[in-house]
Amino acid sequence: MNSSARFGHLLTTCKAFLTSPVSSKPLAIFRILMAAFALVQAFLWYPDWHAFFGEAGWIQWEISEALNEDWRIHMHDVHLVFQHLGFSANQTVEMWFWIYVVCTFGLLLGWYTRIWAFLAWACHYVMMASMTTFVYGVDIFLHISLFYMILMPVNKAFSLDLKQGRASPITTWADALSLRVLQFHLCLVYLSSGFEKMLIKEWWDGNVLWRSLVQPDFRQFDLIFLVDMPWLVMLLSWFTMIVETFYFAAMWTPKVRLFWLGGIAALHLGIGMFLGLWMFGIIMILLSVSAFGVDAWQDLRKFRQSWSL
Repeated sequence: MNSSARFGHLLTTCKAFLTSPVSSKPLAIFRILMAAFALVQAFLWYPDWHAFFGEAGWIQWEISEALNEDWRIHMHDVHLVFQHLGFSANQTVEMWFWIYVVCTFGLLLGWYTRIWAFLAWACHYVMMASMTTFVYGVDIFLHISLFYMILMPVNKAFSLDLKQGRASPITTWADALSLRVLQFHLCLVYLSSGFEKMLIKEWWDGNVLWRSLVQPDFRQFDLIFLVDMPWLVMLLSWFTMIVETFYFAAMWTPKVRLFWLGGIAALHLGIGMFLGLWMFGIIMILLSVSAFGVDAWQDLRKFRQSWSL
């Protein structure tokens, strides 16, 4: 086979991988998990909603607007619209919460999915622009997920759109391409994160992990006893680097995919338990389950069938 034929074969293989019809369930699971996560997060925020977004909150509008880009839509900009309808600043902030809840609930049900996805993304955009000081990884990943759901066919399973005839259960190249984008995105996220850690000496000897576990901002338990077991912290640090760096390869390998998914879940549960970053840990687990969970479940079924034989 000459080089031209090899290149043609490679293109055909890549096209088949990216566009051959796949199950629509992973994208539907992605929609349900992310919408449910957004709802839970919103209600967890609700007791402090006005402190986050209110005119006289922890960071007043004048300050948060000054820290913002001019082109971004701030909660104050929303209020300038709603005040013409007679709403006060506090009423605008309160109403925004319930608008966001309705949008994410419509997305969860898969009812006019793209419309609710866009509205939920727009609401979340205003929220992020209004509290830039508090934004971190969990908000960024949720925002990206909401944007993906505007474009991806996430309503072809487990949705009211499907039940009411607005979506077809027939899978197309768009299903496969959308799922691959989500999978590739996660692979790049973990590869960059793990590889960057491997370039830092303090990750190899466990110092970064140790400092994270004992600093007051993140400390959840008294782990001073680990001073006498530096090897354990070092092994946990190596585990983190290996699981993240080789995620991109392991999640495409059926024999280890289920175990790697379990490793990722254990890593993020540990982040939640020992660093208190529960929402970040949970959203990362949900993203991996959305992207590779159906494949891992099929691997488990095949394993059980072969074991029973």
